Amino acid sequence: MSAWTSAGVSIGISSVDRKDSSHSVCHVMAPSENCYRWTADMRSILRSVFLSHSPTRKVLGLCLARPCNTNRLCQECAMPSASQSHHYDIHVFCCINERAPGHPRGSCTARGSQALQAYMKAQGKALGLGSRVRINKSGCLERCELGPTMVIYPEGVWYTYNSEADIDEILEHHVLGGERVERLLLEPGQTRPRPTDPPRLTLQVADVSLTAPAVKRFVLRSPDDTDLPAYPAGAHIDLFTEPGLRRSYSLAGDPADREQYVLGVRREQDSRGGSSWLFDQLSANSKVTASVPRISFALATDATMHTLIAGGIGITPILAMGHELKTRSEDYHLHYCTPSEAETPFLEEVRSVFGPRVTFHHDGGDPATGLDVQALLADPVTGQHIYVCGPAGLVESARLHSSHWPEEAFHSELFAVEPATDELPNEAFDVFLSRQKMTLSVPPERSILEVVRDAGVAVETSCEDGLCSCCWTRLLGGEADHRDHVLSSAEKLAN
Repeated sequence: MSAWTSAGVSIGISSVDRKDSSHSVCHVMAPSENCYRWTADMRSILRSVFLSHSPTRKVLGLCLARPCNTNRLCQECAMPSASQSHHYDIHVFCCINERAPGHPRGSCTARGSQALQAYMKAQGKALGLGSRVRINKSGCLERCELGPTMVIYPEGVWYTYNSEADIDEILEHHVLGGERVERLLLEPGQTRPRPTDPPRLTLQVADVSLTAPAVKRFVLRSPDDTDLPAYPAGAHIDLFTEPGLRRSYSLAGDPADREQYVLGVRREQDSRGGSSWLFDQLSANSKVTASVPRISFALATDATMHTLIAGGIGITPILAMGHELKTRSEDYHLHYCTPSEAETPFLEEVRSVFGPRVTFHHDGGDPATGLDVQALLADPVTGQHIYVCGPAGLVESARLHSSHWPEEAFHSELFAVEPATDELPNEAFDVFLSRQKMTLSVPPERSILEVVRDAGVAVETSCEDGLCSCCWTRLLGGEADHRDHVLSSAEKLAN
């Protein structure tokens, strides 16, 4: 018999034939105590369990009690021998329920549970847990709005999870360490997600300098000099400014440097409070609240050549990519477009990082006389990837002239959207929020985000222009009219 201990209760578990309900009991090994038979719903999950102490309240809720006045195992509680069955200490049940496409409740499978269950099973095997932990597929666990969900027995602990990182945390802390993962726990009867406060960083300005006209370089560090959260090249953080705004800024430093974040901020003439506040209010030793780094503009891991194109302040994520590519000793080249050398942000840092792998294109303010994007991208090269960051005109030109390249080879990030020249028609529609069980009507003149906020549902946002993916959400059914600048054509077709 295997043993599992939690909260002072030692439990041994043994599997028996599903038809033999006489073993569907748990027994307290103490004088004048009760036998505890599993309820009907539990008999197909766990058969025989022996407790050295009275069950905890949560375990007790899964049992039916009856008197048993003996120290010895009563006949009905008899355990099968080891030769009769293999037994597991822990059973994990992951819901992989499916519903028809477009069903308003969605399903765990629609939220990715099948792939995550397969990942958990593979990770469990890699950790050597196969002989004592069984990771099962389950039908509907009736908590679809909170899915994907799992329940872990014998404790009967419920979790919601959304990523491989969540799975890793459950395996490490709960299965291996015996500690519950509080942030993923589901409470009894819970039908809606708990409001969560995303992690925030308090950063201190270590240095501010002018790196080009109207462009400042900010160096941010932890006030207590501890290491900052790691980030990959191309990542950004959001800064929360005093006017109540949230703005995204790419990280321009070396990703290997955990002591500081480097930002480049251009003061916009029509600033809505982000860049103007940073310019006017932040100086050495000032403090600012930030998000943890996020990534939506990443280096490809399978590229044999990286062609980088930056325009003006668009150099910031590209500069971080240069640091990483230099460390990885990969093949890369930067084309950097600015009006003049004097108006080139991070000029000396670019020269230091890229050396002979950079070509400057100074156009005097007329992009038509600068980089010939069409000629640069005329001939696709197998394994070559293109990365573009800068004004919308530069990004769209690169997208147009690389249309004959594989779509997955083109990567871009915009800092601002140019006004639409052909306004798309808007129509009223309804949106159903599965986890909140709410149907909301969206009139032609409003966005989904505005209507959802008015309904009291908290949604994290940043740019509110479809540029940063901060408010990305899963589509469970229906057809979306995509007007963002983040998803690829393939992603839009799939959603």
